Amino acid sequence: MQVTDLRCEYMQEPLGIDAEVPRFTWRLTDTKDTKGQQQTAYRVLVASSKALLEKDKGDIWDSGEITSGQSALVTFKGRQLRSNEDCYWKVKAVDKDGQKTSWSIVARFSMGLLQTTDWKGAWIKHPDAAKEMHIWYRKNFTLDKVNTAFVHVASMGYHELYINGRKADNRVLAPALTRIDRRVMYVTYDVTALLKEGKNTIAVWYGPGWSRNEFFGRTIFPSLRVQMNAGTFSLATDASWKCQVSSSKNTGGNQYEDHGAEYIDARLYIPNWNETAFDDSQWRNAMETDHKVSLSAHNMEPARIIETVPAIGVTDTIKGIYKVDMGKNYTGWLEVKLHGMSAGDTVKIMVADDPVTIQDWTQGNIYICKGEEGETFRNRFNYTAGRYVNISGLKRKPSTADVKGFVIATDIARTGHFSSSSKLFNKIYETDLWTYRMCTTEGFTADCPHRERLGYGEEVFATAWGIGLPNYQAGAFYTKHIRDWSDVQEPDGWIHHTAPQWNEHYGGPMWSSAGLNVAWEFYRIYGDKRILEANYNTSKRWLEFLHTKSQFGLLEAFFGGGKFLGDWAAPGGRKEFGGTPEATFFNNCVYAMNLSTMIRIAGILGHPEDATLYSKRLRFLKTRINAQFFDPALNIYMNGDQVQTAFPLMTGIVPEKLYATVLANFKEKISAPDAYFDMGSSGLPVLLKFLIEYEEYHEAFAAILSKTNEPSYGYFLEMGETTWPEYWSVNVTSKIHTCFTGISSWFIKSLAGIRADPAHPGFQSFLVKPSPVKAVNFAEAETTSLYGVIKSSWKKEGGRFILDVTVPVNSRATVYMPGEKVNSFKEVKVIGKEDGYILLQVPSGKYTFVSEN
Repeated sequence: MQVTDLRCEYMQEPLGIDAEVPRFTWRLTDTKDTKGQQQTAYRVLVASSKALLEKDKGDIWDSGEITSGQSALVTFKGRQLRSNEDCYWKVKAVDKDGQKTSWSIVARFSMGLLQTTDWKGAWIKHPDAAKEMHIWYRKNFTLDKVNTAFVHVASMGYHELYINGRKADNRVLAPALTRIDRRVMYVTYDVTALLKEGKNTIAVWYGPGWSRNEFFGRTIFPSLRVQMNAGTFSLATDASWKCQVSSSKNTGGNQYEDHGAEYIDARLYIPNWNETAFDDSQWRNAMETDHKVSLSAHNMEPARIIETVPAIGVTDTIKGIYKVDMGKNYTGWLEVKLHGMSAGDTVKIMVADDPVTIQDWTQGNIYICKGEEGETFRNRFNYTAGRYVNISGLKRKPSTADVKGFVIATDIARTGHFSSSSKLFNKIYETDLWTYRMCTTEGFTADCPHRERLGYGEEVFATAWGIGLPNYQAGAFYTKHIRDWSDVQEPDGWIHHTAPQWNEHYGGPMWSSAGLNVAWEFYRIYGDKRILEANYNTSKRWLEFLHTKSQFGLLEAFFGGGKFLGDWAAPGGRKEFGGTPEATFFNNCVYAMNLSTMIRIAGILGHPEDATLYSKRLRFLKTRINAQFFDPALNIYMNGDQVQTAFPLMTGIVPEKLYATVLANFKEKISAPDAYFDMGSSGLPVLLKFLIEYEEYHEAFAAILSKTNEPSYGYFLEMGETTWPEYWSVNVTSKIHTCFTGISSWFIKSLAGIRADPAHPGFQSFLVKPSPVKAVNFAEAETTSLYGVIKSSWKKEGGRFILDVTVPVNSRATVYMPGEKVNSFKEVKVIGKEDGYILLQVPSGKYTFVSEN
């Protein structure tokens, strides 16, 4: 057995964390594939240097040998950690037979600035530059000796850090977006290797980002704060820093339908502006300023270029415009190589997500040429989204080699994979994931990356449950994003419909409860109580707000029709506005779901008085919903559509004596020959969750998913879409939208059957319950828990069903094997039968199970 993949707060070697009591996670592997292999004890060493660790000394923490099987989220119990402290750690484990592993490789983490008083410098800004301008900042300094050096950068907008002319790392669009009028995340860089004895220069290229937004911009403005700590040497931003308007700026207004692009005047670029030899005596001094915001560490993966997209074709069918086809919709940057241009020539580079439109909204870059052969346009502080690039102002037709796309997303590692005998299913799965990734550019899940760029809550819930948590190492990403929802809560307890931005856009309780909903799903996947604790008071205040908006036990519309939406953007253009019976019913079901979730959380965290209160309110709410919205003559809720039936069934609103009858009505709807998924963006997590986790109609599900007529996922693909559009139609203005993302959950959790164990959060124990539908001959999937890679692969062969399962070391699975008889392993126990499945208790290892149909 070996110890591998050391992580601190879900991240590999994070710098500048502000978790004063961090948690450690490691994985265990066994090259001999010993069945039932597990950890029985561990020892963790944390030291202030690698040299001490090499001597097996932990001057910060030596846990001693702890008898425990815990290898995920092990709490640090050493001495108090200090700001800027550089820490190294390693782990040794003991296996099931009492054999000790060798020490793991050494991992690292460092602490950020833990106290407000640790920040020594001021916020600075250019004295009079327009808000859209990109600014160069720089400061010269001298070092007698090079020590380990950390630079902490907080920016109201984006930044790039340079030391002696070299970029500090490969992140882009830093930092991730927060509600920047309340909280800004600072990025910590280790710049030791970039420094030298003697004269040095620290420089920052700054872009305003969201600081110009109409809502954030009411109280904040483009500005920057930097601090360097290197042994006894320190440096921070103040009025002695020099600044200069750079050669580029943002276009557009950073608001709805106007996020713009970039304007670059290549004639104004100064090649060595960030180097020590540059004479900055003619530059302006920066102006000191201030913001009343919290500074939090960037405890998550940064945005990076995750893929390069080659152009696949260039046409010139439109006079004066060359249309470049990038092959698929993507979010990110463009690089365009120019030929034969003269100084002062203007090139416009416009982006659209359909082949007819020249420019979606204000996605138009402008480049003023410097007149050098082969000069190149490339984005830096804004991004666009689409497939088609329309270029005007060129002297000659570009080749496909002249245009590249760079996909930008939060760099969460993909761990989910699926394939099957159905090419359509495979393509739906990949398109679902691609759409999601194209909307995770700035550290949250957006509705779309071009028109709005807003983190709408119903889509955040659906994508976290359906895509993010099953398919990506997203622990740090969602820890941050759940906090975003607390940051957009108002004093009366109401929560905005988007996060991390706040605005006046439409939404409803399903939107506002995203933080609670995602925190619960996060706990189910990772078993992390800390996320529940962090969100608890926010959710309590939210439930109290809803209680104040209830009349005679039922939640009523508040803030007008647009702020109390029910299901939204469903087939046929169905939209349930606040004040309608449909929206009132839907939102009372949301209220019941929220109460039910909080009852469970209160029990887990030890708040029995809250659980009692919420249970009382939930009982009364269920009674009122049934009295108001259930038709006893027809045994349906409202008009009995899919979401309106699934929601009360899923939330326990349906009385036990009526459950079978109401469920039969649902089955009839979902199994009809002409059935389709009758769900909008807020109904999706309800309907799919019910069909995957509660009642299983997999043949009906597969039949609907196999369709290629409108409305269906297959229809989108038949029509050539490479990401999901905003509505159940291809004739829409936005073709990159997360309204219908989350369908990939069925492939992992149902078809392949890898799912959480309801009785054991955290995936140290999990379920494998495959669903061999008639339309599929084989299916295989994998996902990665905190314990390692989980695989489920099945095929039908003659009259046999063959299932291959991989259970990571130090975990176990309950496997549901279809059939009446299955081959045996001495390590595997048969624990029962259920609905045509044989239930097997399976310890870690690799297994091939075979049953006769």
